[in-house]
Amino acid sequence: METVISGVIVLCMFYQGGIIEHTYIQDQKMSSCLKAKRQVERSVNPENVRMQCGKVDAIIENDNGRYRVVKITKDKYDSSGYTK
Repeated sequence: METVISGVIVLCMFYQGGIIEHTYIQDQKMSSCLKAKRQVERSVNPENVRMQCGKVDAIIENDNGRYRVVKITKDKYDSSGYTK
């Protein structure tokens, strides 16, 4: 079952100016998102990809007790990946 929720905290990965991946933060705390961001940035080449935490409107799906983002319907980023 899919649900549209506004103000969902997600970790977004940008590559060449567009969002290529988004991860739902299970406890919906910005501190948890920033922690995950730091862990990912240590393991990827920061020159090629950029990570950013933010609140978005998204379609969320409950998959056996874990929520996942199906689609971001409204975000705060422009095509370059920076805040509007």
